[in-house]
Amino acid sequence: MFGYVLPRRDKLSEAENDRYRAAYCGLCRCLKERYGFRARFLVNYDMTFLYFLLQEGQAKQPERCFCPAKPFCKKDCLPPDGVMDYAADMTVLLSCWKLRDARHDDGFFKRMAAGFCLRLYKRAFQKASAARGKENCVFAEQLARLSSLEEQRCESIDRAADAFATLLKACAGYHADENLRRMKELLLYHVGRFLYLTDALEDLPKDNRTGAYNPLRYRYRLQDGALTQADREQFMETVDASISMAASALELLPETADRAILHNIIYNGLPAVLHSVADGSFRKRGTGK
Repeated sequence: MFGYVLPRRDKLSEAENDRYRAAYCGLCRCLKERYGFRARFLVNYDMTFLYFLLQEGQAKQPERCFCPAKPFCKKDCLPPDGVMDYAADMTVLLSCWKLRDARHDDGFFKRMAAGFCLRLYKRAFQKASAARGKENCVFAEQLARLSSLEEQRCESIDRAADAFATLLKACAGYHADENLRRMKELLLYHVGRFLYLTDALEDLPKDNRTGAYNPLRYRYRLQDGALTQADREQFMETVDASISMAASALELLPETADRAILHNIIYNGLPAVLHSVADGSFRKRGTGK
């Protein structure tokens, strides 16, 4: 379910684009420093967004760092700090839980690949879960709840989406200030709901062919494996409502140095991703380097 929380790069200034890339590369470097080289492969856009959401105070200045993808030149990286460390820990935990889910849900070869990757990241997962035990417990509880709903072939898209949204909401646990944490929990909840439902929409044709659980298969009557026009409009409205709620939560947050990037992701990036998934033109990108 990673790869949907993206900015509209064409609506970012050159400086904002540079800063976004520096945050992505900084997270990649932080993963390597905390968990070893192979953890670099877990870096993703969604946790780059989490870094910007949790960051406060003055903007950190980038440093020049080595990039293994382009070994003959250095790149700008935002320096490690408490927020970057936390985003790296969440990256490892969520990636490993995603692999555990894939080990049970996908085809034979994907299950084998997921099991192999889990063994590769076993020590990283143990270290991250020890450091972030509270968040890891929430992840385990909500994914178990989601698994139960899948086994029941739950028809409610709201119940299924709520489990994943509650999981992502736990990533606001970085903040000790209760008021600030609650506002960011609300924002992350609706981003999580957006993530789950957008992923379900993109996977619908495949899940319909394979018989895998997808709440849209049970909530709506499909025609040739796709939503009818009326059902698609109703579905788009409910996802748009979560984007609007995330935007409302963003407006409640204090101003930060990187507010423009957050604004771009919520107001421009999420709607663009949703509508490109709906019309079949969206393709997940592997890296942002």
